[in-house]
Amino acid sequence: MIALLNNDRGISIVGDTPSVATAQRMASSLRPDVVLRSERSLSHQTIELAEKLAEQSEGSNPIHLIVLLPSLDDQDIELLRIDRCIVLDRHMSSAELVAAIRVTAAGYLPVRSDLAGSLARASVNLKGASGAAGKQVLNLTKRERRVFELMIQGLSNPEIAGALNVAESTVKSHVQGILSKLDLRDRIQAVIYAYEAGLVQRSFQLEAQRTPACC
Repeated sequence: MIALLNNDRGISIVGDTPSVATAQRMASSLRPDVVLRSERSLSHQTIELAEKLAEQSEGSNPIHLIVLLPSLDDQDIELLRIDRCIVLDRHMSSAELVAAIRVTAAGYLPVRSDLAGSLARASVNLKGASGAAGKQVLNLTKRERRVFELMIQGLSNPEIAGALNVAESTVKSHVQGILSKLDLRDRIQAVIYAYEAGLVQRSFQLEAQRTPACC
């Protein structure tokens, strides 16, 4: 992996260590845009690393963590609750990995194809919300609720605009309003919120779409 990234002129490797504890100290000192971890199964140490990096990323120069895993299950979703943490396919191609690092460094959160596909097939029922979540959803306007439903199903802003026959700028405005009213940081948190609030009537079962490892 190091050799692969070293060959890309747009990526500079500032440190390398197999130790999670050392990675946290190096990140604190070197302040990289992205920390990359590859594991066969999610470790408790990596979750702690994600939490510590999130604490260090308050204010300027945020540090993003990409964790590469062979599959995604309910436990791994814990990582998505942590600021600036991304879970991607350990078997992705070299071109996909480089692209993911670039996108993450630019401040975006790439989402695994199997997760997006699962969300797209989900059945959303905002009327199923209860308790505090139900009250928050009721604070959304009728149009915001519809946009929220499509967000949870994995549609992008242009796709939502096409489905509702409105301008993309209108969708962006609705999305910002939804995140603000529900006190959410981004679209990934919105999806997690929907599942935990019982808005998605589907068990969270994902089948990883593996691709041959290139290196």
